[in-house]
Amino acid sequence: MTSPSNDNGSAQDSSGFAGTLRNIQITDIIQMCCLAGASLCIRVSQDSDLGTIHIQDGEVVHAEFGSQTGVQAFFTILGWQSGQFETLESPAIAAPTIKEACQFLLMEAARQADEMAQTRQERPQGEKLQRLRVLIVDDSPIMSKILTSMLTADAGIEVVGMAENGEEALTKMKQLSPDLITMDVNMPVMDGSTALKHIMIGSPCPVLIMSNLLPSSYSTLLSFLNLGAVDFMSKPVKSSNILLQQQRIVDRVHIAAKAKVGRFHLLRCPKLKPSDYVIVSETEPCEKLVIVYSGTGGYLEMVHLITAMPADAKSGLLSLQSIPPKFARTLSSYLNLRCRFDIRPLYGDVQLNPGQCYIGTGGRDYAFSIVDGQLGLKDRSDGQQVNEKDNTDRLFASAAELFQDRTTVILLSGAELGSLEGLRSVKQAGGTVLSPRLQECILPASIQPAVDAGLISEMFSPSEIKAVLARYCT
Repeated sequence: MTSPSNDNGSAQDSSGFAGTLRNIQITDIIQMCCLAGASLCIRVSQDSDLGTIHIQDGEVVHAEFGSQTGVQAFFTILGWQSGQFETLESPAIAAPTIKEACQFLLMEAARQADEMAQTRQERPQGEKLQRLRVLIVDDSPIMSKILTSMLTADAGIEVVGMAENGEEALTKMKQLSPDLITMDVNMPVMDGSTALKHIMIGSPCPVLIMSNLLPSSYSTLLSFLNLGAVDFMSKPVKSSNILLQQQRIVDRVHIAAKAKVGRFHLLRCPKLKPSDYVIVSETEPCEKLVIVYSGTGGYLEMVHLITAMPADAKSGLLSLQSIPPKFARTLSSYLNLRCRFDIRPLYGDVQLNPGQCYIGTGGRDYAFSIVDGQLGLKDRSDGQQVNEKDNTDRLFASAAELFQDRTTVILLSGAELGSLEGLRSVKQAGGTVLSPRLQECILPASIQPAVDAGLISEMFSPSEIKAVLARYCT
């Protein structure tokens, strides 16, 4: 196999090689590199998809594809049936996302490929793949076409229609019965907010808000979440990696479509008097620790829980949200008007005291520590985005190490649970893992893995939340 030539006919950098996956399997390349003890990066492409696998000293240490990292990205890339590859010099990976041995990874990839092949054989001839039906609502025809192109690149998604305003969306929704609607905010004739109200009253359907995420729009986005929108995210922009944006949008659409929006209820927060607010003492140590973890579909569950915290709580509270970091400030201000606890956005290193709640955001590397008898929370991200699932495992483990059986983790809709090792650490230390009852949860699929693994200590209904918090927080 020879190196390809550039446009001038001269050989390219000889430090790598390239080929086509029709002629050689990517598993063979990885095995060869691992046996040779090589350190390099394998860049693999299939159509418009691009993934990378990093090998150091003969071991697979990292993989990336879109928003996926670690073993999930590795297995996705190895599942491609054709494509092209090239090897490149690889910088040292300071924080490996893959720790499994190369041979285990290759055997597991082969097993998954066999399962997929078996599934294809078992499907009756002529039976079509059941695709997710999406209605796009945006007053820009160009943006609608861009979103259509991005979504339909995924074989599991079908765009069944487009609407230029809320009124047209309501008509097409009745005609097309979509599984999910992407909704713009500002549109002529009928805006997104009015359309969402009609949808939730008339025929509830998961709605994903697609907007230009600017600080000035955060309050508006909060109002959409209060009305029943499952999630929100930024519209694609030219200045960012378009493939990465596409993968994020596709992933979020698949997750949001699983929401049981018929279980949505408007939240009525209690009216608070000045005397209702908890006075935080910066010298009083936390006797207990509560971590609330939610994501897509879990916004109202989170608000309901935090506003129900008892006034005599002896615990510090960390609420992890899958939201942009800058959105945490707006959310904190909103919650401070409705909650007796002191709510603050989590930026940098902080001290956590009883009667206090910090709003942490996804993609950050947080860890607990005890300094001079006080509970500290450090942000070790160093300005870099990290894999949310991996970080959550580490965070839960550090909480269990410090607080043992005084640790409570509350899982809500949309919590990205990762390997479950962090939750196992909490359970092994004598801590408690709580969640809503699945039949009353807006996104039960996100919590199901923890239930199946036997990690949930207790499940609760919305009407029971105050009694549950009184038992574990005071």
